[in-house]
Amino acid sequence: MYKDLASIKSINNSMTANEAVENILCLAVAEGASDIHCDPRHTDILIRMRSDGLISEVGTLPRRLTDEFISRLKILSGARTDVHAVPQDGRWQTHVNGQAYNIRISFMPTYYGENAVMRILSTAIAGQSSFAGLGFTPDHVYAIIEALKKTSGLILVTGPTGSGKTTTLHTCLTSKRREPLSIVTLEDPVEYEIAGVSQVHIRQTHGVTFASGLRSVLRQDPDVIMVGEIRDNETARVAVHTALTGHLVLSTLHTNSALETIPRLLDMGVDNYLLAATLRLIVAQRLVRTICRDCGMVGCESCNQTGYHGRTIIAEVCLIDDKMQKMIADKKSLSDIASYAKSHGFHSINQDGLEKVDWGITSHEELTRVLAT
Repeated sequence: MYKDLASIKSINNSMTANEAVENILCLAVAEGASDIHCDPRHTDILIRMRSDGLISEVGTLPRRLTDEFISRLKILSGARTDVHAVPQDGRWQTHVNGQAYNIRISFMPTYYGENAVMRILSTAIAGQSSFAGLGFTPDHVYAIIEALKKTSGLILVTGPTGSGKTTTLHTCLTSKRREPLSIVTLEDPVEYEIAGVSQVHIRQTHGVTFASGLRSVLRQDPDVIMVGEIRDNETARVAVHTALTGHLVLSTLHTNSALETIPRLLDMGVDNYLLAATLRLIVAQRLVRTICRDCGMVGCESCNQTGYHGRTIIAEVCLIDDKMQKMIADKKSLSDIASYAKSHGFHSINQDGLEKVDWGITSHEELTRVLAT
């Protein structure tokens, strides 16, 4: 469908709306962008792309193309072309240079018209990552694999939006998929398709929430359940009770560190003795840009003169042992739990980042930038 990437080097005002869509997608793939922002303004449409976590302007389209450009995106994604005053979502799959990509798009009415934000998801990534390839250290990998050997319990991945939590969970599912198990996911939305896994798209507008979906999934005879996110007290309690009844439950949570997950779940109404009985592993992670191998941060064509190319995980991984379970059940303070964990080899995310700086994988400046957010 799309032109050869080698011929796509710019966005110019002479393009038609169809050509603009084609060229923008090709340029995004060529630049390794994860997101494309198309923002209508008074005189033009600003096109920005996010690569390695940072967003930058790449060009503009003339204002006259706004309606036709947005309509073309709506047709491709299955959104309604006659609806302009309310947000819409859509998705489609396309191919660039023989590689399949899933495009997820969100339309939002703004002062100058509807904007569109596209998320680019390579189908080649789904289910093909390894824990070491993501950036986890050998100690981290050992802890994760030990937790995944369990047939029941709760495995949680924490971190801010865009920190790679979904990719880590999908890598966990890929590991479990090798076993004769029934695996079900509840996601909002489904980003990557995983062969052999039943994936459910949560639709809160239709009354399907993570909590209600989890209750329904239990009637599907699952062994492993992935819940996209624990967002509220109800989901937290249902997830813990599900883990208590013989299911391995994987999910995400928004906390700043691994150990802060414990008081967060207690604040969400989970009983301390139930949390102690079910919690198996907590992973807290961030993504940092990696130093360009071609130029070593000098700046070259490979890294668009930034000095960085690609990203890797920095993480802290806490495997919950019997002693820690007892401490949770006995309502020990977070500082007591942290002291015990550190005395048994637990390393903070900052320590992991500093090690990657020493190894020449990333820089002090990048580590400071990421951990400051």
